[in-house]
Amino acid sequence: MHGPVLYIRDGSRHASWLELFFDLVFVLAVAQLGRYLHDHLTAPGVVSFLFLLLAVWSAWMGFSYFSDLFDVDTPGFRTTILAAMLLSIAVSVSIPLAFGGGAAAFAAAYAGLRILLVGLNAWAGRHVISARRMSRWYVVGFSVGALLWITSIFAPVPAAYGLWITALAIEVTTPFITQLVVRHEMPVQTSHLAERFGLFTLVVLGESVVVTGTALSGTTWNWPSVLTASLGFVIVGCLWWLYFERIDEGAVERAYTGKVWDLVRGYAWAYGHLLVYAGLAAMAVGIEMSIATAAAGTAVDTHGADTVEQLPGAAVFGVGLAASLSAITWVQSLSPPPLPRVSVVARWCVIGVALVVGGFGAWLPPLVHVGVLAIGMVVLVLMSVRLARGSEAVIESVSPAPSAVSADPVHPA
Repeated sequence: MHGPVLYIRDGSRHASWLELFFDLVFVLAVAQLGRYLHDHLTAPGVVSFLFLLLAVWSAWMGFSYFSDLFDVDTPGFRTTILAAMLLSIAVSVSIPLAFGGGAAAFAAAYAGLRILLVGLNAWAGRHVISARRMSRWYVVGFSVGALLWITSIFAPVPAAYGLWITALAIEVTTPFITQLVVRHEMPVQTSHLAERFGLFTLVVLGESVVVTGTALSGTTWNWPSVLTASLGFVIVGCLWWLYFERIDEGAVERAYTGKVWDLVRGYAWAYGHLLVYAGLAAMAVGIEMSIATAAAGTAVDTHGADTVEQLPGAAVFGVGLAASLSAITWVQSLSPPPLPRVSVVARWCVIGVALVVGGFGAWLPPLVHVGVLAIGMVVLVLMSVRLARGSEAVIESVSPAPSAVSADPVHPA
């Protein structure tokens, strides 16, 4: 195979070994983003964190979508993806100083990623006639974005940041506009982007596991810190349970092949994951801070030098959990069948409790506010299990029983 070809519907698909390897690089990016949020727990810091998360996820999404659309495994393509991985590492290590003296380094590494993506789409347009118009739209939009990133390298701050915002806005809207224009020209495919979203969710959840173990290893293993870490992991496990219990593998295919409203719902489903990731990353920071506070034996978190301006660990934990759980609920509500109403109500009750904990938990021992949230999450999982069993029982009760005569191989009907 000398060039890419479109994936045509031919059964189920799964991530390739190269795709899985590519995703591993973003473990570093997620870790760096979490560290950035940990060190910038102020309103401007949170906004900067969200911008950087959107930039990292947009780059990951561009390469993931290309791999979802085109079947290609040439040495040249592998080399290009390996180069993208190296540039992703450069982006990741430059995240801490992206808004603090290292803007040019971040912009240069990120511009390199976008240039590679432009090249891949131009290559696909050359070899795949049916995708040529789509590829041209991507090449134009991503080229403009890459040019703005390159220009920002030589622009002074804060003008460079304005170029970043403009470039990212163009890159985020280009896929949606392109699909509006060419959606009826593309053949029906078997997409596996839902699996890739799930894999990225695992990467972000993994950060919570890492910081839980790391934070606990830095303590004297007193019982409040151990129990706080254990309950924090219970919450992470419950979020994994609720998310992966309802994976919509057809969300992307419906967006590609349906009406305009299906496309809007598909993009809402995709970008809703951004809030899932932001909430999970924030919750990982909250877990780390809560364990440290529990180990110190104080009720109020004193992280950082400027504690008056910094958000307390309970606030980060509560808001992070509320954001991730509400985003998971939103994403799942966009997919058939709808969530049971009792489940939605229960989730919003836990979200409300998480926000209350975020607002007032700083005056409580970490073990208390983490314990309250853990109880709420366990209740949600138990409800989910019970509802799933009830649905299975209903299906079995309405299924026709097999005929006793036809089931007998000795006496065929």
